[in-house]
Amino acid sequence: MLAVILLVLKIVGITILVILAVLLFLILLLLFVPIRYKIDGDVPTMRFGEDFDSDRIEFAIRFHWLLHILSGKYIHHKDDTFVVRIFGIKVFPRKEKPEKKKNKDRKKDEEPNFEASEAKIEDKDDLSFEIKEKKEDKKRSEEENDTSVAEISYSEVVDEEKTIFDIVEDVISFIIKLIKTPQNVFRKIKYTISRVCGKINMIKSTLESEIFKRAYSLVKGKLIRLLKMIMPDKSNSRLYLGVGDPAWEADIMAAYGMMYSFFQNKLVFVPDFNEKIIEADIHLKGHITLFTVLYCVCVCYFNKDVKKVIARFKKISER
Repeated sequence: MLAVILLVLKIVGITILVILAVLLFLILLLLFVPIRYKIDGDVPTMRFGEDFDSDRIEFAIRFHWLLHILSGKYIHHKDDTFVVRIFGIKVFPRKEKPEKKKNKDRKKDEEPNFEASEAKIEDKDDLSFEIKEKKEDKKRSEEENDTSVAEISYSEVVDEEKTIFDIVEDVISFIIKLIKTPQNVFRKIKYTISRVCGKINMIKSTLESEIFKRAYSLVKGKLIRLLKMIMPDKSNSRLYLGVGDPAWEADIMAAYGMMYSFFQNKLVFVPDFNEKIIEADIHLKGHITLFTVLYCVCVCYFNKDVKKVIARFKKISER
């Protein structure tokens, strides 16, 4: 009996270990196997102005993971399409079965038409309702006339009862209100200015602190690492651009020359100094690793300096 129990426990333990090993293997695959993407874009020759039409711009984004086990694409054209496949089987969007469509059409045809009967009933109700409304309007007009007469008589009595002292008191209270309102407005303006100045001083002290400098350097380094990983590994693109102003075109050429070491063998820029025109042919390839993304986010989120800076800015905003 004991041997049977031990054998069962052994089998259960082995199965649990196998399940954990498989889960660990899948998690490692998700974290370390990159998602590869490809972007293709085409902008036909268009002049800025009347000839420019954004609908003529076409681009497609394709991605796949682990030998195309998971793949998908997004194509922007006249009709946008987004498709996701697992093992080559379309998962999104799902197609409706033809049987369901037929059932829906049958249900629509079988629905009874109550519109004609409801219209007849509504016509009868409208006639009775109009008669009732006319009677109620007569009663309301009579009551309003009675109330208006009563109000006129009451106002005359009140005006007669008012004395000169009451009028003087009203004038004095009105003058006091006129004097006090600028003082209250000035106090409110002074209070808001002091609050804004206090917040500015708190923000300045926070930005000049050593905690903020350490948090800023950390977040900056991780963000640069993320951008380097997300940026395309291969690029074969061509851009033909003219802005119509030779000075602006020269500035664009200067910026392209400053970053030529980065764009070398990746982007060919062709200027046009005479016309406002654009044409582009873009081909990009790259990868995204989830481990790098999670690592950078977790390091920044759980850092003590970053938490202190976030808490400090929350206090400043709540003041």
